[in-house]
Amino acid sequence: MEPRGPDFDAIWKETLMGFLPECLGRVHPALAERIDRSRKVRFLDKELREMLGSSPRPRRHVDFLAEVPLTGVGLQTMLTHVEVQRDKVARFADRMLIYHAALVRRFRQPVMSLAILADPDPKWRPNELTSGIDGVGTRFEFPICKLADFTDAELESDPNPVNLVILAERLTRRHRKDPVARREGKLALFRRMAVLMKSRRYSEEQGQVLTRVLDWSIPLPEAEEEIFLEQLRRQEGDTPMTYLTTFERHALRKGLEQGLEQGLERGRQEGRQEGRQEGRQDGVRLGWVEALKALVLARFPDWKPAWNRHLESVNNAELLQDWLKLAAASPSGAAFLKSIGKRPR
Repeated sequence: MEPRGPDFDAIWKETLMGFLPECLGRVHPALAERIDRSRKVRFLDKELREMLGSSPRPRRHVDFLAEVPLTGVGLQTMLTHVEVQRDKVARFADRMLIYHAALVRRFRQPVMSLAILADPDPKWRPNELTSGIDGVGTRFEFPICKLADFTDAELESDPNPVNLVILAERLTRRHRKDPVARREGKLALFRRMAVLMKSRRYSEEQGQVLTRVLDWSIPLPEAEEEIFLEQLRRQEGDTPMTYLTTFERHALRKGLEQGLEQGLERGRQEGRQEGRQEGRQDGVRLGWVEALKALVLARFPDWKPAWNRHLESVNNAELLQDWLKLAAASPSGAAFLKSIGKRPR
């Protein structure tokens, strides 16, 4: 069975948050050069949602807002609004102007509005909106980055990590009905990512972001994913493949199966109905324990076997499921332990 298509919103939100300077380098190189990397970018996703509202339906565009620190004289920060549009739509420039005006009114400071166009139509390039009559009117312009302008060769030769995201999206579009081609292309991109992360020495957090984004961008059926995992295992010794979400899913699945089998076996040994029922309940708990242990082992290089006692002592299956979510979002084993109220020793 084919998996669900990529989550366009999540992919680009993760990319912008993890590699904002590199994204801006594609859209507005002059602004990207002025970013002060010694200071933190302030992401304003919550404020943007409050202002624009949210929809439960999947969207074909991404709204992103951040306060970007700048170097040099003049403005020390720039409120930057990035719109990523997947498909050609009518009145796109109108929407950009409406959002721009709303942001200026809400924050009372200059706003830089930018657009990344991910559609395949080379002729669709909305970058301005004009209105007026008899020499009186307004003109709103904004920079755009048309992803279709870049050839595969250009993207492959440039070490900008955002290029891998663009290539992954193209791969999925081109081979929507060919999972074997997607799997082969995904493996090639993961190899390129490993070399890139090693040579450019990005942070562990950025490594996690890029891995998640590539994994989400190229979904595979279960059979092809198993082949992909095996191919990655064979090359793991030569490349720094620390954060592989496909491995994490595989570890979760195997952990759950192992834990359930252990619990049910205990119930069979009891030989009574109460024992079998308790065995099933214990099997569920053990399943989540083993899944969590497999996940932290696959995800965190700093994880120590002694720390497993914190997981094995929990009797509440729902609490273990909550901990799984925390583990998936934590940058390290020590950070995960702190998030569940334990001290790493």
